[in-house]
Amino acid sequence: MLSFAAAQAQDVETNEPGKLSVCVVDANAPMSSVIDGEMKGYEISFTQGIAKELGLKPEYRTTVFEGIFAAVANHICDISAGSHSITLPRLQIINFSRPHFVGSYTVLTAADSGIADEKGLAGKRLGVVAASIQETYANDTYKDASVVPFPDSAAIQIALQSGQIDAAFFDGGLAAIYVKESPKPLKVVVSIPNTDQPAGIGIAKDRPNLLAAVDKAIGKMIDDGEYAEIYKKWIGANVPTLPGADFKPAK
Repeated sequence: MLSFAAAQAQDVETNEPGKLSVCVVDANAPMSSVIDGEMKGYEISFTQGIAKELGLKPEYRTTVFEGIFAAVANHICDISAGSHSITLPRLQIINFSRPHFVGSYTVLTAADSGIADEKGLAGKRLGVVAASIQETYANDTYKDASVVPFPDSAAIQIALQSGQIDAAFFDGGLAAIYVKESPKPLKVVVSIPNTDQPAGIGIAKDRPNLLAAVDKAIGKMIDDGEYAEIYKKWIGANVPTLPGADFKPAK
């Protein structure tokens, strides 16, 4: 007789039997990046947990953030885990699982930049990841700043270190790492919890069985404490309560 996980693996819609291909964004620590030659991070640990619940072997493919939604929609990978917030425009392209992560909007600048608060961003160059929710937020909120898109967070950090930009937009977890480890002293200008736009796992619209299976796996990981352990390992001790399975974005 098949185990529950093995039986469930036969029912989900994946590109290859027994495997779960996952599109992730590289250079996106602490969510997904190469550490000691291996892809690691919050998104990696979390999707490994999902794969285990589904009785599948996870395989990872890196992509730039701008292409991650098309990759899922066109079945280049089974699911995506790019720290991508669930939004109404994105729901036109793919489906999302129930929320699995809550981040924050955090702006960093050099400690000696003279930028003390959000008002100080006026007339400054603010780096963002192209096509990210931070780019949308920056364009809507900091209209007097020059918003400069980059392919990933690592490129933004390099630009900030070299002085190509005056400030940079990161998720809170990554911002904390950069403040701690940056060779050039950095400081937080503002950090705003993004509870209204949590992140979810991306899944193609024509794969309802996979969506249901992933949702069930996430629910179990939340209930049995695995979510909390993964968050503590990669992000920090203050584990946020995730929005429920009935979450619907407002914008």
